[in-house]
Order: sequence, then C-alpha cells, then structure tokens
Amino acid sequence: MEKPYIITVEANDRPKGKAALKNMRSELLVPAISYGPKLKDNLHVTIPELELEKALKSNKTTIIKLQYKGKEYNTLLQSVEYHPVTDRPLHVDLFAMDENTPVIITIPIRLTGTSPGVTEGGRLYQPLRRIRVQCLPKDIPSEIVLDISELNIGDTIDVEAIDLEGITPLRASYRTIAVIRPPKGGLSEILGLDEDEETDEDAEETEGAGDEEKATEEENEG
Repeated sequence: MEKPYIITVEANDRPKGKAALKNMRSELLVPAISYGPKLKDNLHVTIPELELEKALKSNKTTIIKLQYKGKEYNTLLQSVEYHPVTDRPLHVDLFAMDENTPVIITIPIRLTGTSPGVTEGGRLYQPLRRIRVQCLPKDIPSEIVLDISELNIGDTIDVEAIDLEGITPLRASYRTIAVIRPPKGGLSEILGLDEDEETDEDAEETEGAGDEEKATEEENEG
C-alpha cells in the first residue's frame, strides 16, 4: 500500500491587522489555522501559497507536515476558502492528527488491470471514484487500488472488495464501485434500455462521489 504524498511546509506566526493581511497576500502567504486532539491551543499561522497549491493539485491523499517553532504536526486539509474572482486560497483550516486517534478521510479509488469484458466490447463504468474511510493516521493510503483484470461483462466490484488492514470503509458493502456494462446494441438494446442513462443507484453513487470529492477538505474528521 502506497503511503500518502507528504508536503513539508514551514509555518510562521500570523500577524494581525488588515495591513498585515494585505502584505501576506503580496508575499504569497496564506493565513491558516490548525487544530486537533493533541493541540492545547489552535495554531494561527501563515503558510506558503506555492506549497499549499501542491497539496490542492495532488490527485492522491496528501498530508501536510507543518513545521512550526521547532515542532512538526501531520495535518490534513479540512477546508479551503477561495477568492471569488482570482480563485486563490484565502484561508485554510488544517486538522492536526493524533497518531493514536482514528480519522475519517476521503480516499481516491483507482482501477488497474485490463478487464476481459472490456476487451470483448464491454464498457467500464465507475460510479464511485472516492470513498470515506476510517483509520489511524499511520494506515492512511495515498489511494485505494482495485484490480479489474478478472471482470467479465456484467461483473461488478463492490465496496466489500476493499480489504485493507486497519481501514474501515464508511459505505455499505454492497455499493458498486465499478461495473462492466454490455456493449451498445447488446443486451440493453434488446431489453429496450438506454445504456447512456444512469440507473437510480448509479445516479446516486455519482452524486455521492462528486460530493465527496468537493468536500474532501471539509469532511476530514478526527
């Protein structure tokens, strides 16, 4: 299991006042607050915008290692506030993890392998691309990789296929992650179904996956 992408960030005290805030923007610094179960007081700091952008653009799970006053804190992006015009980050919430306290985090799902069903003309559909899981910080994966090399037309991979030690999926085990649909003009046409239309379950899964992707930073919990 591949470990998360780690970005080390030097943090400094956050100055107060509107003038100081304006200077921070010009110096490409972003105000941030960090909180967590082991922190006695919240940390009000600034972090480099360029380093933050690396975390925001990563397709894999990212841990921001916050270095502040001689200490290190492994943090997760909790939420990001953006400028409505420039789309630059204006403020960041970081959750400082405790190594002994489980966290709830959204992990991307990646499919690997070549499906015989796809080779025969079937179509791969993946309604669930991210999933919320609960685990200790040491068990956080960069992504969840599932092999589809044995899937034939009509076969599916469900959440129960996620079998990683120390990781508990927070979705019902029967929910579909991927399915090999028949080719167009096949069984669906015979039954009078439009394969381009999602089933109710597919639509719900797609919406859920989108919500999770949008709320990755917002829903990480300790």
